[in-house]
Amino acid sequence: MTLQTALIVAGIVLLLLVVAYNQWQIRKARRPRALQPEDDLPPMREPVVSPVVKPEVSAKLHEPSPEHQVERREPTLSASPLDAAAVAAGMAASSADADEALADEVAIAAAPSSAHAAAGKPVHAEEASAESHDAADHGEHAEHAEHAERTEPIKPRQEAAPAQAAQPEPVALDGQPAPAVIDPLIDCIVPLHLERKSSGDRILPLTGRLRRAGTKQVHIEGLRAEANAWEPVTAGHQYEDLQVAVQLANRGGALNALEFSEFVNAVEALAEALDASAELPDMTETVANGRELDAFAASCDVQLGVNVISDGAPWSAAYVQTVATQDGLVLSRDGTRFTRYQANAEGVQRALFTLQFGDTNFLRDDLTAKAGRQITLLLDVPSAAQATKPFKTVCEYGYSLAQRMGAQLVDDNMRPLSESSFVAIFGQLQTLYDKLEARGMPAGSAVTLRLFSL
Repeated sequence: MTLQTALIVAGIVLLLLVVAYNQWQIRKARRPRALQPEDDLPPMREPVVSPVVKPEVSAKLHEPSPEHQVERREPTLSASPLDAAAVAAGMAASSADADEALADEVAIAAAPSSAHAAAGKPVHAEEASAESHDAADHGEHAEHAEHAERTEPIKPRQEAAPAQAAQPEPVALDGQPAPAVIDPLIDCIVPLHLERKSSGDRILPLTGRLRRAGTKQVHIEGLRAEANAWEPVTAGHQYEDLQVAVQLANRGGALNALEFSEFVNAVEALAEALDASAELPDMTETVANGRELDAFAASCDVQLGVNVISDGAPWSAAYVQTVATQDGLVLSRDGTRFTRYQANAEGVQRALFTLQFGDTNFLRDDLTAKAGRQITLLLDVPSAAQATKPFKTVCEYGYSLAQRMGAQLVDDNMRPLSESSFVAIFGQLQTLYDKLEARGMPAGSAVTLRLFSL
């Protein structure tokens, strides 16, 4: 009996020792450790008092103090010698205040850039019409049948892809934010509030589903505290908050309920993976906003066309190709048209107008056997900046072709263009430019190019 009691006591003591040891191990495992340089996540930020603080408000909370607002020129890739000297002087500044001021200035200087509905109709030079045509002519989207009626048989345009391809990739100098893309004028924006800062290296692998929602582009940007600016998520950068946006409309049509649901599901998955809270918009309101934007874009989606008609024998496609190539026009990837590019105010090459030779495909057709008497020059009005006087350039080039090729410049009814028709066209164009400007989308701007693309 004494031995049995001793064994029971010994078992109880051993059990208590095991429990005590396990508790010690648990406390040891939960003990906080010092943050290591290779850690992905920084320490938790101080909690925000108001639960309704939005990312744009959070950005404003980091406004630089007056004493840090140093007058300095922002460095650019195409800087003049004086600009380069200013950049070198700025990089040589060693004080922490100067570095912080440079980051603040870059954030303030970073302007958000961000471009619809059905394709527009070519406008008769004689009639100076600026109305839109039914987008069904180029097979983009059935919803645009009510936009306008097509009045002549010029081949449907497909300039959205070249215009989009011509957009430059955001360029970021070392330590400086890339230009923001998301724009509330054409995007449905969903703020994502992070519980703690997160790095681009952690975020990027989780954004595989956030490329497109149906036919609409999706963009994700992070709020970078060092620069006090939104920028496309970049590896190696830390972000306080995120915002994800889907485009409300493009030349494929308005954002529909199915595309919205696909977008929301992807955002919710990202928020769960990052332990973030998402402010999801109302589907009915968002879809309605997309339809309204699509209707506006359809009313402005206009293409001007002028024709160069041979006075004699037909031209071979090989001859037309030679002339276009010598004039510096670039053949499109599908081979159906040549494009004239022109540098904008920032020095970026943008598509100005296209040249088409009937239904000729310069990559597949036998250019020596293919012939015709009509060359069509088409100007995509919303995609060309007004300051470059695109229609004047198109007409000047058309007259140049006519003189060199033994032809004449005519309207769609094969009548020579007159001075009165040009005056009427310029008046219609000015009305269209003013309409786009009033909406905050000047012709040729980045946001307009996104809206009038696919």
